[in-house]
Amino acid sequence: MSTAPGPKAEATVTGVNSCDSGSSLRLNPVLGVLDILDRAAMTGTNKLGLLLTLLDLAPSLSGDARSIPRAALAERYLEIHWEHARPYNGVTLRQSSSRKKRKDGTVADDTLVMQEIRRLREVLKDYGRGDLQDKPLQMVRRFLEGSEWHLQWQKALETALARVQVALLKNPVRLLQELPGKPDPFLYDLAEDRSGLKLRPGVAESLIRFAGVLRPLIEFRFAQAVMRINRETLELPIDDVYSHLFGRDRIMPPVKMRQELVRIQREHCILTGRSLAATGRSLDHVLPWSRARLSQVENFLMTTPSVNSKKSDSLLAPAALERWLHYLKENSEKIRKCAQAHNWPTDINSVRSVTLHTYQAIDATTGVWDSESGIRPLGEKGKLEALRLLR
Repeated sequence: MSTAPGPKAEATVTGVNSCDSGSSLRLNPVLGVLDILDRAAMTGTNKLGLLLTLLDLAPSLSGDARSIPRAALAERYLEIHWEHARPYNGVTLRQSSSRKKRKDGTVADDTLVMQEIRRLREVLKDYGRGDLQDKPLQMVRRFLEGSEWHLQWQKALETALARVQVALLKNPVRLLQELPGKPDPFLYDLAEDRSGLKLRPGVAESLIRFAGVLRPLIEFRFAQAVMRINRETLELPIDDVYSHLFGRDRIMPPVKMRQELVRIQREHCILTGRSLAATGRSLDHVLPWSRARLSQVENFLMTTPSVNSKKSDSLLAPAALERWLHYLKENSEKIRKCAQAHNWPTDINSVRSVTLHTYQAIDATTGVWDSESGIRPLGEKGKLEALRLLR
């Protein structure tokens, strides 16, 4: 794993020097994240969870301030960990190796966020909705909207989020950037009133640009930590644990919803115009899953297996991007009703905003996919055209 450069080194991964003017060491944000993975002290997954939260929230930020309110930080942090409470081979995996004695004499043997999630899962059981425990948190919220348990559930959720906010400030927010050599903060500063985090200049752009590289490294380190913490309980193959914690299969739309999307697309692939009737069907994340965790219905297209394979984790070239945006514009109401019928997240403005910020942050040399020419560099003109379309 890469380590940070020495005090006199100049790092140009993101165009930000490792050293500010003066004597203080200022790590390049990407190298700083790698240094956290390589050298930071960890007894659990708190710091890794915060890194994933920052990666997820960076594309949603706008403006020069790049501020993340505590509430938004806690909400995304809880969502990331929600599905980690699903039993693995009948065992609930712990995420902390430390055991802390509470005031009442009981022992906390896991991170606070996992403790709160287990309480929420018990609340669902008490409501007779244990069937929702293993669904993504966004879907749980939608299922309970308008139900007789909605207010009680909302109160329990708000209590959990408030506790997570406090815990985040105590541990990972305060300690994440503490590394050997004591560099200055290189990712964020805590607001003076402790209302949230202020990302340092260039950090959001760096996290967006290199998300496809950083995310799998962080997730793999996360899975390794969980394996280490639970090694006395059971033998854990790394691939199985990684898939259990971060696999995308569990947040894919059900078959009936996919069939409805095919009908909205008039049985044709939006990106190529080819018929979906005889070629087979495959669900594609338009903005790749490796870049942004967007599960809203607007980020899904039904394509052919061949197109999905060739596009893989690439962004769309301007021509393909325009076809997708036109599809969303012409069918927005149908798409929204489809999501609501299946209690699936829908938010066209969020999807467009995250996509815009992603294209703003990437380099013109980034490879993008086009149905005619395959993967090719976006180019300066292509980037300008993509931004024009998204704006």
